Amino acid sequence: MTVRISDCPPASFRLEHSPVSQQSPTPELGIILRHARAGNSQLDVKLESGIDWLPQKTKMNLQQAYYELRFENAFRSAKGDSFQTYFEKLMTLAYKADFMPCRPWGNRGDRKNDGFLKSERRLFQVYAPNEMEEAKAIAKINEDFEGAKTHWGNHFQKWVFAHNAVDGLPPHVQKALLDFEKANPGVTLEPWGLEEFRTVFRKLTTDDLQSWFGFVPSDETKAQLGFSDLQVVLETIADTPSPTTRTIKDVPMGKIEANALSESVATLLKTGMAKSPLVEDFFGQWHDETLGERVAEAFRAKYQILRGKIRPDEIFAELETWAGGAQLGAPKHQLAVLAVLAYYFDSCDIFEEPRVSAT
Repeated sequence: MTVRISDCPPASFRLEHSPVSQQSPTPELGIILRHARAGNSQLDVKLESGIDWLPQKTKMNLQQAYYELRFENAFRSAKGDSFQTYFEKLMTLAYKADFMPCRPWGNRGDRKNDGFLKSERRLFQVYAPNEMEEAKAIAKINEDFEGAKTHWGNHFQKWVFAHNAVDGLPPHVQKALLDFEKANPGVTLEPWGLEEFRTVFRKLTTDDLQSWFGFVPSDETKAQLGFSDLQVVLETIADTPSPTTRTIKDVPMGKIEANALSESVATLLKTGMAKSPLVEDFFGQWHDETLGERVAEAFRAKYQILRGKIRPDEIFAELETWAGGAQLGAPKHQLAVLAVLAYYFDSCDIFEEPRVSAT
């Protein structure tokens, strides 16, 4: 079966589909999406049910997607001492007693040691300013590396400059690391950023993740979701004041790609899409016929406030918090929020349409 994404009519569900099984209460959808992978040619991926665009070999389950999005948002928002705390939490959960965090002690400080991984003889120095400045970063590397050699030289073979520069280190900072490594045979210098932290994060067990970020929805939660779980979410959003109503746009093709949404968000939206027909049915049966449009307008207004100020994944997280409350709530409540977000993503009320090429 081949399914295409079509322009959405104003008041109907926006995906053209055909049932795979007449016995299934919710027909499966197969969708072809173009996923542009960085530096490579585009890849056609056929996926089931909704808007997932991930190749099967990297497909996340629902819980993984929730946790990974929370991890990345925490990484991006942490600065200074809060980043140090974030780093220690991650490493302690991942490596347990093998990781030795180090805090400043009186006038001795930390002696240029923000943590030590014993089994790998790896010493860490954390640097997470509000803004990464090249000259200050190089000075920090010089001071901390020389200090680490003085105090811990007999203990480490790998020295890690752990930083919060999401887009990578400036070229002169990278060169400084290579120069120090060349001048110190036997010691490997490593810059650790978001992707290195992500690799460590993926070592965490479910118990570790729950202890850090709390409980999140599972596939079992999705199966149990009903109207009553959606009602409180919808009514809360509807009560938010909003400006004059605008026309709902049609669903564009390639919307996930156009908004540079991550693998985690794509997985969450796919899960929400599986339950988003409940939202449409809810609006159709609710006593207040204006509820659907009032909720849509509230979403549009909130999105416009966030648009252009933060990254797309952060916008998604902000909308999720705004719709569901600052406290995560029970997993079923979280999934209800996700169903609502997916519904309005599909109906073009939130996030941007892809640009139409001139013909």
